[in-house]
Amino acid sequence: MKRLLAASVILGLWWCIPVRAQAAPRNGGSAELPDFRYTEGWLGADDAYSVPMGPNKSIWFFGDTFVGNSKSTIRSQYKTMVRNSIGISVCRPGATCTMRYFWQKPNSAKPRSFFDTGTDDLWYWPMDGFLDGKTLFIALMAVRNKPGATSQDAFGFEIVGTKLAIIDNAESSPWRWHVSIQDLTDARLWAGTSMIPDGNCILWYTRVSEGKDDGRGYMTIMRVPRDKMTNPSDSWEYLGKDGHWDPGLARGDAERVIEQPISEMSVRYHPSIHKWLALSTGLEFPSPRAVIRSADSPIGPWSSPQTIYEFPEMKRDNPGFDKDTFCYAVKEHIEFSDTKIALTYACNSMVVAKTIANMNIYRPRVVILDIPK
Repeated sequence: MKRLLAASVILGLWWCIPVRAQAAPRNGGSAELPDFRYTEGWLGADDAYSVPMGPNKSIWFFGDTFVGNSKSTIRSQYKTMVRNSIGISVCRPGATCTMRYFWQKPNSAKPRSFFDTGTDDLWYWPMDGFLDGKTLFIALMAVRNKPGATSQDAFGFEIVGTKLAIIDNAESSPWRWHVSIQDLTDARLWAGTSMIPDGNCILWYTRVSEGKDDGRGYMTIMRVPRDKMTNPSDSWEYLGKDGHWDPGLARGDAERVIEQPISEMSVRYHPSIHKWLALSTGLEFPSPRAVIRSADSPIGPWSSPQTIYEFPEMKRDNPGFDKDTFCYAVKEHIEFSDTKIALTYACNSMVVAKTIANMNIYRPRVVILDIPK
């Protein structure tokens, strides 16, 4: 498929000038990642997207999070499960990382999610984001309970759309953030599974869901000019099958850049090898592995998926193996290394009681891998 990368002009609008590279990792090489220890009442979470905020500092965005009192250390002591939390890590070379966690009303009888809808019937799971000056943009997945689902159903939820959180003073303490949230898409498009600054534009890797079956669909790309990000609704373009950027939200003629419906992933540029790398779980569900794809451009074409890591928690010969354990939430964190792959993933259980009891699962796990040749 021919791709028009140098000059994508639709209706005479020269909005986005693509580039092939991003800034080098802020730590300039390999650095220690946080170990996501249970502290401050934070008792485990999944998701774990990160956004570099400056030399040695990153903000982390977590999904469903068990929280307790400040001295709680085991999950059975949790007060509630908030739907999202955040963390701020400081990881200096040669020193142990520090991490602080944040959610709303931590000292109350019922704490609330950091990005709170004000109701338990609708919640947000963070996706990818990026920092533009002092303004932080975070894509949020809007989620609700499936009709008739119980608290013991690990998959008793449904996606209803995506939102955009905008924080215009991200350099401040999270307690002082100015957060505004606006609508992005309905349930058909999950925009923001990865967000990539590319010249004058922001690329949004977007999952297209086909029909009511959550397991069907593919990945496409939409984009918005940087200077329109505070109100993207009127400025969307999507990559068409003919290689042109067409106005509006992605439709049926959108390019299928990856033939896998991926709800969590990362797309990052590695200056050391002049390649873009896309990391996710494999095509099967539950998937026992993390896979990698490579490309010369942030919009592909992508190589076939290659297994880069097998989750030990899902191997039958591993001590502590449990048939109900599954792993997911694969992300790369390029700010920690360009010459290696700094990867996190999380594991959960199909049985909620096992998630609560097993402190060896349900928190991000860190893996440092060589970049495949």
